[in-house]
Amino acid sequence: MFDEHKLRLGDTVEIDGETWVWEAVRRGTEAKLRKDGSADDWLVVSVPELLSHAGSARRASDVALRPAGDDWPADVQDMEKHLLEAFRGIPMDPTATSSRAQYDPAVTTQEQRIASKVSEIAGTSLARSRRTLYNLWEAYNTDGVAGLDARMHRKAKKRLTIAKADPRLVAVIDRALDDRKTLPTTTRRHCAVLVRRMLESMYPGDPICDITSSTLQSYINERDAGRYSFDKATTRRTAANSPDRQHFSGNAFRLGAVCEIDSTKLDVQVWDDKGNTFRPTVTALFDVSCRVPLAWAIHADAPNGFDHALLLARAIVGRKAIPGSAAAELSGSATLPVALMKRVNSYLDDDSLAVPWIFPHAITIDGGADFRSATFEAACRAFGITLVLAPPNTPTVKPHVERNFGTTSTDFATWLAGATGSSVANRGKRDTPTLTLDSVRLAFDAWITTVYLNKQHGGLKSPLFPGREWTPNQMYAALFEVGPGVQLPFRAEDFFTLLPTKPRVISSEGIEFNNRTYDSPLLADLRGRSLTGAAAGTTRARKFDISYDPYNSNAVWVRHPETEEWIECWDTALEDRAAWMAAETAVKLVERFGTGGPGETPRTAEFLDDIERRARSDKRARARHLRDQRTVGSATDAAEPAPIDLREWADPVDVDDIDWDSPDYDPVTVKEIRA
Repeated sequence: MFDEHKLRLGDTVEIDGETWVWEAVRRGTEAKLRKDGSADDWLVVSVPELLSHAGSARRASDVALRPAGDDWPADVQDMEKHLLEAFRGIPMDPTATSSRAQYDPAVTTQEQRIASKVSEIAGTSLARSRRTLYNLWEAYNTDGVAGLDARMHRKAKKRLTIAKADPRLVAVIDRALDDRKTLPTTTRRHCAVLVRRMLESMYPGDPICDITSSTLQSYINERDAGRYSFDKATTRRTAANSPDRQHFSGNAFRLGAVCEIDSTKLDVQVWDDKGNTFRPTVTALFDVSCRVPLAWAIHADAPNGFDHALLLARAIVGRKAIPGSAAAELSGSATLPVALMKRVNSYLDDDSLAVPWIFPHAITIDGGADFRSATFEAACRAFGITLVLAPPNTPTVKPHVERNFGTTSTDFATWLAGATGSSVANRGKRDTPTLTLDSVRLAFDAWITTVYLNKQHGGLKSPLFPGREWTPNQMYAALFEVGPGVQLPFRAEDFFTLLPTKPRVISSEGIEFNNRTYDSPLLADLRGRSLTGAAAGTTRARKFDISYDPYNSNAVWVRHPETEEWIECWDTALEDRAAWMAAETAVKLVERFGTGGPGETPRTAEFLDDIERRARSDKRARARHLRDQRTVGSATDAAEPAPIDLREWADPVDVDDIDWDSPDYDPVTVKEIRA
């Protein structure tokens, strides 16, 4: 350590605004100090306390002590050897046993060695004067090889180009760039012209208006960093939503403490019940602590508050197996605390354990009318759930569910037939939708339970083990065991109370609803029953309130008016729709004969068009025949009519001997006669 970095006896130390002189050391552990300017005022402190007041050693240079590349430059290494030989007599050759005669400290002075070194390196790339060698030696003693490199290869201090610009100019440039957030993308030249016009209008005659075009352009480029003013408009608007403050993770470490909900269009084209193509909307209720989706739904139309209330019911009651789908065959993951979960919530069975059950304590929503509806708010209030409203145009408040939609697009929608791509730029020339809405719902359920929940998530990392990524199921299993308390489960009846209802007839064939037929053996004593006191057999008497799930068309529910038990009625065509042959036949029907929508030309219209076309053709043929007859009649008016042989009319003629090409048997004439 150099002497300037040492604290010696006699040095002064400032303590509480007063200057003290270090005079002696007592018992090796205490320092005796005298107040500066006084002979009788003494102070004894411990050595650590003295060092705390004295501060730490500081290097006076800000030279980097490590090379920028693998090693120091070759000329710096060679100059180090020359300096050591000139000032200390160390041979340049590492194998030499003694110094050269002109650099031997025993027989030469330092000035002689410096003079010899100046003569030796003269004419080479390392040629330096005597004064320069002294300066290089001083830099080498202070900062080592790093100081020598900094002295030989001077580098300009890096600084922002706009740091030397007029603050008024910077303010005008920022204003022009901020105004472009919602504008179409233009060129940099266009922006520079606008900035110059603003300068001339705000500061006429000021030298700030005389800035060169190249300098102004460099300032605009530097201030545009992170704004994307000249890139895609969508990228610019997304970057503008990013907060200016320091980013934080926003992670939670309690299940259900922070949840987020949002909706977006799924990047897949599907068929509806009539065979028309559309892009469905997916809604997900997402837990931040373990990245587990509590509930999800795929809507054919834009969802409303009632749909979200039903989604909330599916989350808080527990995921039941959907009748007739592959969800009934899914089992819980081995990493989930299955036994403990069953003891906590008796409604959880082996089918519903494929998705962990979490009660949402707080849900973050955006300003959409569907999320702020009175129906959804009342449902949350009924279950004691807090709604957190995000500020307008701030998707960063709920970034986890927004990012999850990107994962859904890349890991799920991309693999389906009919995928459209995440944007117009990624869309193909022709889309070939081959899946129905029910099939997409089933595939989405299977993807979440089998793939997503068991795949390592980049946002699930432990502070103690930052190099390891965990799956949502693994994080849920860990947080479930350390959670503060356990939420009491809700009954299945809470789910049915939020389902929509419609009056339908329970006939001997079952229940007709949405072009499907539902039936159950438990409906035997309800068929044709009267509930309103009306005469038995009337439509009014036989209507029951049918509860249905808009996201599950496989079943409907009827509440028995006497026992108050819920009867689950399955779709009678469930097995046919599950069979691959029936599904393939239905697809071929739509592909071959169309969907029957308003844009299609009905087959009846095509038949009528053909009849009218033939009628017009027959009319023209009749007109030609009448003209020909008139022409023939005018030519034979003077001729005497020939007698008619009645026997020829009386005798039947063989049909095979008739010349049908003869004018006597013109079909148009026959048709007109019959008419």
